[in-house]
Amino acid sequence: MRHARFDVASLAIEQVPVPLKAAYLLVAETDASDVAQWELVAYALDAAPIAQGRYAVEVVALDGRTFRGEAALVRSIDGAHVLRGTGALDGVVDADLG
Repeated sequence: MRHARFDVASLAIEQVPVPLKAAYLLVAETDASDVAQWELVAYALDAAPIAQGRYAVEVVALDGRTFRGEAALVRSIDGAHVLRGTGALDGVVDADLG
């Protein structure tokens, strides 16, 4: 398995900015799939929950790189949100995965 972790500078869900305390993006590639799997864990300043569903997600990492993809909400509790990618994540290159 090859994987990478990116610390998140900013997050937008459906083009709506989500002010953050902290967040990180995990990407993993396995032999079982041609598409890397990814998950976003975000701790928002606002404790309001996000409704269950699929969302367009845009992440800007601390290094300025932008990642985009569609994700399904796994859980949203007290401002802690977990979204799991439902397809490819644009912005990840092969050299990222070590």
